[in-house]
Amino acid sequence: MAIMNKMRENTHVILFILLVLFLLSMTIGGLVGGADITSIISGHKPDTVVAVNGENIPYEQYNNIRQQQFDAYRQKNGKEPTGYDLQQLEDQIFESVVRDILIKQLIDKMNIQVTKKEIAFNIFENPPQFLRTNPTFADSNGNFDMNKYKAALADERNLQYWSVVQNYLAGTLPFEKVQQEVLNTTFITDDEVKEDFIKRNQKVKTKYIFFNPNLHPVKAEDIPESEVKKYYKEHKDDFTDEEQRRIRYVLFELKPTADDTAEVKSFALALLDSLKQGADFAELAKNYSEDPGSAENGGDLGYFNRGMMVRPFENAAFSAKPGEVVGPVLTRHGFHIIKVEGKKIEDGKEKVKARHILLRITISRRTSESVKDDADYFAELAADQGFEEAIQTENVKVDTSDYFNESGFIPGLGVQKRMVQEIFNSKVGKVSRLRYLEDKGYLVYELIEIKKERLQPLDEAEEIIRNTLRLERQKELAGEACKKFREKIQSPEDFEKLAEQDSLIVKETEFFSMSGFIRGIGKDPAFIGTAFGLDVGEISGPVKGLRGYYLIKLLEKQDFNESLYDLQKNNLKYDMVRNEQRAIYNAWYEQLKAKAKIEDYRYKFYN
Repeated sequence: MAIMNKMRENTHVILFILLVLFLLSMTIGGLVGGADITSIISGHKPDTVVAVNGENIPYEQYNNIRQQQFDAYRQKNGKEPTGYDLQQLEDQIFESVVRDILIKQLIDKMNIQVTKKEIAFNIFENPPQFLRTNPTFADSNGNFDMNKYKAALADERNLQYWSVVQNYLAGTLPFEKVQQEVLNTTFITDDEVKEDFIKRNQKVKTKYIFFNPNLHPVKAEDIPESEVKKYYKEHKDDFTDEEQRRIRYVLFELKPTADDTAEVKSFALALLDSLKQGADFAELAKNYSEDPGSAENGGDLGYFNRGMMVRPFENAAFSAKPGEVVGPVLTRHGFHIIKVEGKKIEDGKEKVKARHILLRITISRRTSESVKDDADYFAELAADQGFEEAIQTENVKVDTSDYFNESGFIPGLGVQKRMVQEIFNSKVGKVSRLRYLEDKGYLVYELIEIKKERLQPLDEAEEIIRNTLRLERQKELAGEACKKFREKIQSPEDFEKLAEQDSLIVKETEFFSMSGFIRGIGKDPAFIGTAFGLDVGEISGPVKGLRGYYLIKLLEKQDFNESLYDLQKNNLKYDMVRNEQRAIYNAWYEQLKAKAKIEDYRYKFYN
């Protein structure tokens, strides 16, 4: 029995290790190992999805990595990635592939090697994190137990599985060496830790006078022509329009038809008939209602006032008598069957207690397939005979977009990054393949115009320039008023006294830190920095803030809390080092990426 238990335990360890190695190798394993095995076996010429400095990643290989990441998302979240989550996941996959190729190329260029001793050390003395977190190697407190780990290492039956770990380390340790080389430059001094502590914890309180630029109006037409031309010449980049595109498109919308609506209403009537025959309302609500907030409670909505529900629902509920079942009632949410259970007057207002069954009106599979068939036919016709001919033949509605750039947003269609990428790699007159747009439908487009990058002529930019210079001039006048008032102040007491004489408003802040937010001011670096540089009772010179000019008088400054600093400094330094390492590594990687030639062809394969 003891032998069998031991074998079961070892099997658990082995399976866990293999599972984690599989997951960890999704990206690195898919790249370091060269071509995808399925591509080699099939003999198909690979289609490039991404190329980095001439190194191509074919569709089979990229798609394998992509599917593994999608599976991991589904396992973690219990659903398919959609909307923003889908786009974010696609970008993360792409970035991880590009990052690993770039670093692998750097490893090859620098001829970074891993010795057998280094691999052995990481297996025996410095186990990878996924092994340290394996519950099989945990002690009674949940901490990693080196003795349990070494016992598994010593078991000869596991040798073939530890060789898998060895191969994994041989592939990943070079990446860790590169990372460590970059992070070795990280250094945080005690003075920097203390400064950060003060920034987070020390607080001050001030009084201030705000000199508002809007109280010094300037007309745009009074700005001299010479200043407008000078500003235009010095800020031409601000008036350069990016290259843009315009398309016309046919969208086959996925939305419920009249038949779909009638089908849902028919089912609602069937439920209503069941209720009349004595069926339990709460049970039907649990089984059929599509309102996630009330279905589990048998459709119970409790008591509610007028104005809390959509109008048709409210009218039906307040018109019915206690015990009465009414419906189907159509609202923007779908069809409702409502059972009124009670009424009362509370604080002079009538309230109703009710349950409901909600049946949402959604597109049926039959309608969805019909829309897809129509879209497929149109796409084939447009590809064969041309977009215009297909429009005339099928008599479909055509929309034309406004101009858009490469940011990924198409007016009327929303964020469509992959589609925009495809459009910017097309020629005028190009008819697209059929595309599926989530929550919208199926679409076929034609690129109808390319507007090249251009510098706006002065007459187009003039209005914006004059308004910008007007605001700057108003701020300058506010600064001059601030300076004149400051020159009159001879003592701290003059701050409030002279302000009252000149009808200026003195305001007082609450305590705020260097990294904090000031009510009425916001996060203004000039204001905050000046305030912390003053002594108590001292009045600042004119401070040019984000919104205008300020005079600041320091009222209180909290003392440095030495004991709290001593308590927190080690953790604070640890956090600062980690943040600095992250910033250094990201900056290093962005430089590496900026020098690389990265070609993205995802638009050819994915929507």
